[in-house]
Amino acid sequence: MTTRQPDKNRNLAAADQAAQCQFGNEDLSSPVTTCPARQPQVFVVPCRYAMAEQAAEHSDFKPSSQTQSHPMALRRLRAGYVYLWHAEGPLKRYAVAADGLLLEQPLAQPHAAITAGEKAGIALDKDTDAWMLYSEVPLSNDACERLKNKAQRRKRMRQIGLTEIAKRLSAKHCPPLDKAQALVAELMPKVREKTLAHDYQQNGATYREGLKEQGKVVHDAPTQDNVKAYAASSQWLHEREQAAAAQPPGEPLVEPGTWSACPWELAPTQAWLDAAKNQSAPLYAVLAALDDDLGVLRDIDHEQNKVEAEHEEWVADNSLRQTIGSFIRSMVTEDGAEVANLLNYRYREHNLQLTPEQGGTLLDSQKQLNTLLAEETRINQQRGRQYGHAQADSMLAQVRAREEAVLSKVRSFIPTELHHEAQQVVREYRQEKVSNLEGGRGAAKVGQYIDLASMDHWLDQEAPQHFKQVETRHRLLYADRKTYLPRNESGTWFVDQGSEDHLKWLESLTVACLSAQCSRSEGATQFADYVRSDNPGLLRLVFQAWSPSLEAAVNNASRLNELVTALGMENLADARAAAAKTLDADTLRNIERLAGNLEGAWAATMTRLGASLIQTRNGTALAMGLFLVMRLGEDTRLLRSMENGLEVWRLAGQKAEALSQWARNTAQAISLGRVNGIVNAPSVKASGGLLPLAALVVNVLNAGTYAGQAAALEGADAQRQADSLSAYFYAGAALGAVIQNWMILGKGLKEITGRLPLGLSATAPTLTLFGGIVGGLSGFAAFNEWNSLSIQIESAQSNVDPWLKLKQLTVTGQVAVYFAQGLLGLSLTGMRLANTISTPVAIRRFRLGMGPLNLLLLGLGGLYLFAWFRQASPLQNYLSNCCWSHRRASSNQTIAPQAQLDEINELLVLLYQPRLAMDTKEMRIRGSLGDTITQDGISQLTIDLPGAAPGAAQIDLAMSGNLTPVSAGFGTGTRGTPTDLGATWLNASQCSWIPDDAGQGLRLSGDFPRPLTRLSLRLCYLSPVALLAGVGATIGGARGLAYTLSPNGGLLSPEGEIITLRPGEPTPELDRASVHRLGPQQNASYLKPKDQA
Repeated sequence: MTTRQPDKNRNLAAADQAAQCQFGNEDLSSPVTTCPARQPQVFVVPCRYAMAEQAAEHSDFKPSSQTQSHPMALRRLRAGYVYLWHAEGPLKRYAVAADGLLLEQPLAQPHAAITAGEKAGIALDKDTDAWMLYSEVPLSNDACERLKNKAQRRKRMRQIGLTEIAKRLSAKHCPPLDKAQALVAELMPKVREKTLAHDYQQNGATYREGLKEQGKVVHDAPTQDNVKAYAASSQWLHEREQAAAAQPPGEPLVEPGTWSACPWELAPTQAWLDAAKNQSAPLYAVLAALDDDLGVLRDIDHEQNKVEAEHEEWVADNSLRQTIGSFIRSMVTEDGAEVANLLNYRYREHNLQLTPEQGGTLLDSQKQLNTLLAEETRINQQRGRQYGHAQADSMLAQVRAREEAVLSKVRSFIPTELHHEAQQVVREYRQEKVSNLEGGRGAAKVGQYIDLASMDHWLDQEAPQHFKQVETRHRLLYADRKTYLPRNESGTWFVDQGSEDHLKWLESLTVACLSAQCSRSEGATQFADYVRSDNPGLLRLVFQAWSPSLEAAVNNASRLNELVTALGMENLADARAAAAKTLDADTLRNIERLAGNLEGAWAATMTRLGASLIQTRNGTALAMGLFLVMRLGEDTRLLRSMENGLEVWRLAGQKAEALSQWARNTAQAISLGRVNGIVNAPSVKASGGLLPLAALVVNVLNAGTYAGQAAALEGADAQRQADSLSAYFYAGAALGAVIQNWMILGKGLKEITGRLPLGLSATAPTLTLFGGIVGGLSGFAAFNEWNSLSIQIESAQSNVDPWLKLKQLTVTGQVAVYFAQGLLGLSLTGMRLANTISTPVAIRRFRLGMGPLNLLLLGLGGLYLFAWFRQASPLQNYLSNCCWSHRRASSNQTIAPQAQLDEINELLVLLYQPRLAMDTKEMRIRGSLGDTITQDGISQLTIDLPGAAPGAAQIDLAMSGNLTPVSAGFGTGTRGTPTDLGATWLNASQCSWIPDDAGQGLRLSGDFPRPLTRLSLRLCYLSPVALLAGVGATIGGARGLAYTLSPNGGLLSPEGEIITLRPGEPTPELDRASVHRLGPQQNASYLKPKDQA
């Protein structure tokens, strides 16, 4: 749209009039412009260099050091103090309030937090330069005296080039205030828009509701103030609405500045800038950018903690996807490490120790051999057709030479006698992978149940991208740490070692700047290098309680020996007195203060920075502050002694000895996954974290000594009750059908006549009578099966096999048909008993009615059989409902922690549940009448522990069984009495490796002194392999898994039946049996294979 000439003229006139108002009687039409800095003073607004979302650009914007993780810009000063020296002095102090405004104070005024200041800047004569510095805490009197020296001011303070500003309206570090919108981090247009948009996205509904209420107030009371307030609120909300609408659609809106340790506040920053503009008139104003290196370090540490916390949250949300995805991929993906482990276990008697690389070579050789075999087959098929005999022989010779070259690589690490077997094992291994992907009922059918495309995309792209982003962010932040860590001297040079306020501030500063330093090994190495440097910054002396005096002492051999002697003294008072001879009073007082608060900030920082101590060479000197605090605070002595001609260190004292005992048990506890017992050990909790760190340093010192020496040398639940009732009723129905068949076909009886009281008789057709009985019993049986299926589906919640639902639907139909059969038969029988119809009529009507019912039963039976056949195996059912199933993979929703734990535990049970087997034998029992009773008994029990290894597995075993009685008295039965058999069976048991064709792990087998009529068993198994998943739970839950074994399994299990009990089923006799723990610390011999005995 164009603007007409009259409009332009009016606009120019208005602008000229406004300008005249600003410059009094000056003639703006003059070709000679007036200098904006014509006043004798310049208004200087202190601010700071800081990291930002967007880079500030100005010729005089020159931070002392650049950053890689974020660009640099200007921000308000943090709460603290600004010191000013102008012309000939004197030194002045201004407190920086929380709102960024200044308040002038005497130099010696004690520190106190201020909420609101008075001035945004300071008016200074422009004929002389000024000097400024920013500090978080007040400077000591000594530091203020030092700043009177010109050389010290040049070293410590920022020069404010007022004379240069007077010449060119700007100076180094002093850009004009009117450029603030492009220099101040929060106020840059793009950043400001994003901040407003995020605010509206989070709180827009609340804002609109507030404006609506304000509109009601205006409607009820339309005063001028109310109208103006409503108009301002409308404009305020409209600005945010416009900002939100201007954001690119589809992109996530990230709140600016969340990475900063200092709150990212738009409105207070705008208020600070408005105050500066208002207070500066009519003076020319500039921004004075001061260094705030500690602020940059605080931001770096805050972001590293934030990045690590978000990464841990991501891992917590996605650990299930990663674990299950890796497991599924291992089922269908060939892996060299897996092949190596498979062969190493299978041929352990040959002491085969293949590496993952060699396993990969075996897989590659198989692929190459298959290709060469196909080529050989093709040549033989084309012999006499495409190729002549001579040419075919030549080509076959080349193929066989290539085969030999492939096999020669394998023969270098596979013994000759095992070569063919190993090749067959690898071949079967590869076939199993293909079967898992595409196989039949017994296979996993991964391709059918799992959304492989989504899973592969997440594992190959999304997850690696996340880890890459985290590592990239840490790398950039560590690069900035490397730059700014040595610069902490600019904010700590003034510390008074005799000031408790300064030392407490150093504690909080250390936490704020170094808490995330050692979150990565790169950071630990970086800090170790820094503490070994000669940088004057006090953060370098954190291990020595920030004391230059203590550093000087430990760098002097004789004084270091004096301190070591003091640390080894048994009497605490003597130790303190000896240390006082070496250290100054302020240092010793500070160490005693730290020793009195082992839960404080310094102790917490020590535990976080401990990783860097183990990477230092002179650990004794660097950790001397730690040892002194432990001596004075924990009564723990550092002793130096000789062992085998070597100088070693050790800690002495009650808590140190308790910690040593804890350390001796830690390795075994870790191997069994008992992390809770490690972390919550009283010896660890009582030490506040410092004693273990001190012990770690001592062990590292000793390890270094030995390493140098070595280098020079060489009841039943509802579901089971329903199952039982269903079986009973089906058995009754079957028995009724047999009797009916025998009477009709065998005896030829078409009706049954019975005599009633009073000389009466009743006649019922055999077919209708037993047909009704069979139908009724079958109906009750089907109804109880329906109950069982309902309980099973309800307990499965969301993880329901769809074929199980079809099976339940089929049983529902069977219930209706069976009850219809029973009603038909019994109703016709009743009519015959009442003599309303004859037997032939009742039989004919029954057969007519049973025609369609039999067709329905036939169809429902076929459907039931189909559903049973298609019903998934436990592993297939797990895959069809896991987080990577077709049903759940696409949702990509956050999975609750408990749901993740349940899904992992379900997989662990599938993979590592102990497997039981038994041997039975026929027993003869003398009867009370001289007869002999024959029945089966359990003679041997075998328990397989998948994944178990000697010294790295634990199992709690309880066993109760009924020994077969020698004789059976009248009415006593042949079950026998329950007996605790755990110790008896264990003493007779033998441990061996599980055969390679049945898995990997340990097998326990043992005979019973006399065969059992029943055996109850509870196993609480902690598999070290399963514990790698991080859940730390016993297989099967807190109480483990309970079983009941019976030697009589019926027709379907003639060799006995093993029943896995569900949680909650009563086991009173088993609960009374003794629990026997087998593991590294107790009864370890029971879990040692005989070939290792």
